[in-house]
Amino acid sequence: MKGNGLILGLALLALGCEGELTQIMVVVDSNLASPTEIDTVEVTVTGSTQMRASGALTDAPLPRTVGVVRGGGGLGPITIRAIGLQGGTEVVEASARTSFIEGRTLTLTLFLDRACRTVTCGGEETCGGGTCTGFDVDPATLSDWTGVPPDTDGGPRCDSAPEACNGVDDDCDTRIDEDFDFTSDPSNCGRCGTGCNALPNAQGVCESSVCVLSSCDDGFDDCNGDPSDGCEASLNAPTDCGMCGVVCDVANATAGCPAGACTVGMCDDGFGDCNADATDGCETTLDALPDCGACGEMCAIANGTGGCDMGACVVASCDPGFDDCNGDPADGCETPLNTNADCGVCGTACTVVDGAGTCDTGTCEVLTCADERGDCNDDPSDGCETNTRSDDAHCGGCDMPCDPGDRCRNSACR
Repeated sequence: MKGNGLILGLALLALGCEGELTQIMVVVDSNLASPTEIDTVEVTVTGSTQMRASGALTDAPLPRTVGVVRGGGGLGPITIRAIGLQGGTEVVEASARTSFIEGRTLTLTLFLDRACRTVTCGGEETCGGGTCTGFDVDPATLSDWTGVPPDTDGGPRCDSAPEACNGVDDDCDTRIDEDFDFTSDPSNCGRCGTGCNALPNAQGVCESSVCVLSSCDDGFDDCNGDPSDGCEASLNAPTDCGMCGVVCDVANATAGCPAGACTVGMCDDGFGDCNADATDGCETTLDALPDCGACGEMCAIANGTGGCDMGACVVASCDPGFDDCNGDPADGCETPLNTNADCGVCGTACTVVDGAGTCDTGTCEVLTCADERGDCNDDPSDGCETNTRSDDAHCGGCDMPCDPGDRCRNSACR
């Protein structure tokens, strides 16, 4: 951060300073606000040159410069320490060990870093960015003094802003996060960023820096009594249906609990909730005629009586004169048994030897016989068994016998 340096003090001894000065200009800068966070800067030098200089920051801001002149003897090493104080109390420090270069004025920057306020380093270390490192500085790496303090690039000084909960003095009043009550702030409970509304399915409050449950979201409750997992139990589950510990158990079914009410989720195989009453579960077996396979599914069979086998509609019996010849209960007893194709029994044809048959009564009967043939024994099984052309007992027709001694020839007795 550039600015005109204010010389705090010069070396107490300036022995042998003929020609060009052999000295080091120490530039002290900081990202701490002055005078609210540091109000005084003190510089001490030990080694071949001994000095101590200090200056208040109430009148002029940082950076400040201190000229350290070689006080005789060797060129070094010397240890230079800058300390930032507030009300006489040390806040932060930075140090370096280096040497003079004969006839040159070198520039050495010591930055009092906000991040180093709580860092304590060893005897030959300094803090930068919150980390301790060795404090030896090779004088050959230092630039010549130009009369203008260099840019320390140490980050912004304190520019007043609304205080945020972040561990930083945003409003430059030397206090950190003072606008937040960690004992009761539900967004910063116990420390910055710890929110009480992060509990699952719940709303929380901060009591004595600890998040506790305030209320549960609709449909949830804290059934295990452990606030750390919030309202962990869904009240739409059969194990806690409507309230903690209320189990939804229904007969012959898997239970459901939508909107906190016990219901039948799914019936077991072979059962149905036919009365729509969850209290008795799936009360109906689906293997009876009124509810065959499903509630209200009647097993109705055409031309017959239905039955219910393991929830499937089957033909129990057929009406007289009908049968289930195709084995499909969907069309019932579809086949009449009074046709020549299915006469009395499925697949039994009504055929007559030497004639034609009929099955109007469900029994195969001779309808007509071929010429000169007759069904003279009234037995359709052998058809038109009689040759009326030559049969003496049935000459020309059944039951037309020839007189004794006559013979039937060409359907006539002779």
